[in-house]
Amino acid sequence: MNPGASAWLVVAVGGLIGVFVGMVGTSGAVLIPTLVYVFGVTQLRAQGTSLFIALLPVWVFPLWSYARAGNVNWRLGALLACGMAFGGFFGGKMAQGLPDAVLRKGFAVVLLGLSVKMFLQR
Repeated sequence: MNPGASAWLVVAVGGLIGVFVGMVGTSGAVLIPTLVYVFGVTQLRAQGTSLFIALLPVWVFPLWSYARAGNVNWRLGALLACGMAFGGFFGGKMAQGLPDAVLRKGFAVVLLGLSVKMFLQR
């Protein structure tokens, strides 16, 4: 973490990212670049920190709002989570051997591709 970053600043940034999570349902697109460019951690450390945050029950609060409105597909989510757990294990092992620049550029390409697809979709 950037030595000049106070705990209050980190919590405030987390709050802003939390608003984003509640609005769009994900944080990786904002959290990982924030960790890299605001807090000065490596891409690999940002990805690991993001996974640590995902492990914590912080997503329960925004999930509550979506669940109350009937906007959660529990079966689809549970099945995807099973596949993600399996695939994530192997992806995490693979990432440890890749250079930081490759991970950062790969992440950027995925975000760019998804952004273009979402922007152009009707």
